[in-house]
Formats: sequence, structure tokens, C-alpha cells
Amino acid sequence: MRWPGVKPQLRVVSASRIDTDRLILRSPIAAHASEISRMIGNWRVAHWLVRVPFPYRVEHAVAWIERSNEERDAGVGWPFLIVRRDNHTLIGSIDLSIHEERSSGAIGYWLGEDYWGFGYATEAARAIIGFAFRILKLEEVTANALPDNERSIHVLEKAGLVHIDRRREDTFERGVVETEYFVLKRASWRQDG
Repeated sequence: MRWPGVKPQLRVVSASRIDTDRLILRSPIAAHASEISRMIGNWRVAHWLVRVPFPYRVEHAVAWIERSNEERDAGVGWPFLIVRRDNHTLIGSIDLSIHEERSSGAIGYWLGEDYWGFGYATEAARAIIGFAFRILKLEEVTANALPDNERSIHVLEKAGLVHIDRRREDTFERGVVETEYFVLKRASWRQDG
């Protein structure tokens, strides 16, 4: 099914699947728990994720998948696995968490280390932003990145988000951390970006 105004390289197949030129974003499934655990279990990946435990075990991945399904059913979260279209390899995850007022949402993502530097995170971020604005009709998308995570900051900027300020977040997993806060308003979103 094609949605009006959706560029050819982004196709929302359903609320549980989005296709881009190189990627498929689809709902998490239990069969991928061990692979998710292996990828996030790499400290070079987990180091940048302030809301995941480390070491990241299979039971953490299973719990995340179960919670993801509950959030999707409740309409408060849209988690997607990131899979390469050419060989169906799982390479990471991206999600959109709807804020309480229901007019905005926050994106978060990670990629397995072997998939860094190929533009996959930017492609996935642009896809989820398109989903947020076109399909969910949100008014803004936000994101956070650790101040020294230059790769993630670059992804957010390439996806169109604008740096607002530095904020402190109180997390269960890491205590209080400082993050860079980014926003993209629907009114300033470039659909061709």
C-alpha cells in the first residue's frame, strides 16, 4: 500500500513495517533475542546507550521484545528492528516513543558495530521521522545523544534534527547523565531530506 506523499524510497507497508532503499524496519520478534543480546552485549555499542543494562543478556532482549509489543498495542511506542533488505541481516533497532501529551515522540536507535559508517542509522532515522510526521501526524520528534557520541550527533543532524541544548537525564541504568537534546518540528521538516 502506498501512502500519499511518501517518497519512492520510503514505503510504509503497515504500522509494523517500513521499507527504505536498503532497509526494512519491522516489529521485533522473539527469534532475534540472542542476536540483539550479542550486538548490544558489545561494550562499544552499549557504551552509547544510557537506558540499557550492561552486560546485556538474552533475557534483557526478550523483555524488551515483550515490552515493545505492549507499547505498540497501546500506541505509545513504535519499536522496529533494522534489517538489511539485500540479505535480511538484523543490524540494529530504532524506536519512536510517544510522549505523554501524544503530539511528539522521541527516537532512539543503535546499530551493531559491524554496521557503523554505512549510513544505515541516518536512513532508519529519516524513515522513522517520516512515519512520525506522515502517518502518526506528530508535531515534533526529539532525540538525545551523549555529548561525546559524535557519530550519533551527526546522524541526528543529517536526519534534520536541530540541537537545542544539553540536558541532564536521570536513568535507572546509569544514574544521572548529560545528553545533547535535539528537536525537529513538523513545520520545518523537509520531506525530501
